[in-house]
Formats: sequence, structure tokens, C-alpha cells
Amino acid sequence: MPTVAAANGELPPVIMAIKPAETKEAVLMLAALDRIGFDLDAVQKGYISVPRLLVSSLPPDLERLDAMDARKNLFLRLMLPAVLAANEQIGADRQHLLQIKAQLVSGVQMSSNDVQWVLQMADAYDQADADVDSLLKKVDVIPPSLALAQAIEESGWGTSRIARSQNSLFGQFGQDDSGDWDYKSFASLQEAVSSYMRNLNTHRAYKEFRGLRAKMRATKGEIDGWELAGALHRYSERGDDYVRGLHVIMRDNELEAFDFARLNTHRIAAIVASNT
Repeated sequence: MPTVAAANGELPPVIMAIKPAETKEAVLMLAALDRIGFDLDAVQKGYISVPRLLVSSLPPDLERLDAMDARKNLFLRLMLPAVLAANEQIGADRQHLLQIKAQLVSGVQMSSNDVQWVLQMADAYDQADADVDSLLKKVDVIPPSLALAQAIEESGWGTSRIARSQNSLFGQFGQDDSGDWDYKSFASLQEAVSSYMRNLNTHRAYKEFRGLRAKMRATKGEIDGWELAGALHRYSERGDDYVRGLHVIMRDNELEAFDFARLNTHRIAAIVASNT
């Protein structure tokens, strides 16, 4: 069993970083995560934070793990850091937007740097103008419980062919160089997660999702992954059945506890591993 720190929100110091060779096989990856003290149960209970673990892809033999529980555990431990890292960047951008809005409300004009930054945000989020209030509806985080549930549903716990060969974890389609439509390929898990979040935050099909999230912010001050899942009936042709499937995954795996998880702030716990 891995040694877990007391309930102080930090991981134990990492004595040895995860080596690239340890990411080649699922069994080795499990052992490495145990060694650094990355325990999902402790994260769910709020005892420890999540290491800044970045791997380029899931172990190719993930589906060969004998125990289903081990497969699920490894998948969540590899995906959660990527989800939190993507949300961290979005959260930082959102905070900057909120600061700019506060200045505008108080009568202070935007600096030239802020004007350029807002214009860049508008481009990044497919918005025709630089309206800050409109951008705030798009520049917002995706609850980890929801992101993880969709990754599980769309990739079969990371065992689907496209998840293993293309890092396609969220069923996103796109056009290739020849103009044909196919599942998108991603260079890393992090890139796949960031693309998924951008999709929810920009595509016209998810306007209802963004509106519900903004309403939650205004009325509750926080967002709820379970309720937001209900606005994703257009994500799949299955419609409401798809939503019910997400709720089952979230409930059975207690994913909502991860909505309170945070990345470790200590650089000593930052691990960069590549299995390419």
C-alpha cells in the first residue's frame, strides 16, 4: 500500500520520478503510481492533492490487466491530472477575465495589453466580438466528474481502439488533410482533454450546457457536474439515454468527489513521463 500524507492537501515528496520505461506497461505504471503515493481513495477523501503527472498516452496493454478494478484505477489516475491541468489553465484565464470585468464596472478602461489579450481569447473561443460577459460564459471549467465520466463512456475505460492508437478519448470527429471525416487524433492525453473542453466551451451544440453553467455561477456560485450532464443530450445520438449512462458512471464510481481535487503545488511532485 502506498504511504499517504496526513490530511494536509499535499502529496509525500517524490523521491524518484516516474521513468519512461515504467509507462510502457500497465502493471509497471500501477506500481510507479503506488510508489509516489498517488492514492485515489485519499484524493477522493481530500487527504492529498493530485501529482502533476503528464503521460503522452495510456499504456498500450491497459485492457490486459487481469482485474477490472485495476484497469479503472489506472485509467482514473492517468486522466485526472490531465483534466485538472486543463481546468487550471481555463480557470486562470477566467480569473483574468473577471478582473478585467471588475475594472470595467468600476469605470477603468482596459489597457492595450488587456485589449489584445481579450481579442486573443475571443479568437480562441470562436467569438466574433470581444464582449467580456459573453466570453465568461465560454471561458469556464468542466467539472472533473463530468469530464471523467465522458472519457469513460466514450473510450470504454481507455480500451477502445481509437483511445489506444489515437488518444481519442471523447469521441470527437474532425476532418483530416484529405477532407474526410474521422475520429480526431491527439499527440497526448493532455491535448485530447484540452480539445474536448474547448469543444464544450465553443460548439453551438452545447449552448444549453454553457447557459446552464452560467446560471449556476450566478445563482449558486459553483457548478455541479451531475446537473450539467443533463444538458449534454446532444453529445450523442442516444440523447437522454446517453445522459442517464453518464449519471450511472458518475454514481457507481463516486466521481463527484473528484470535483474537489486539486493539483499539487510543489514542483517536487511534478512528474513528466513519456511513453512514446
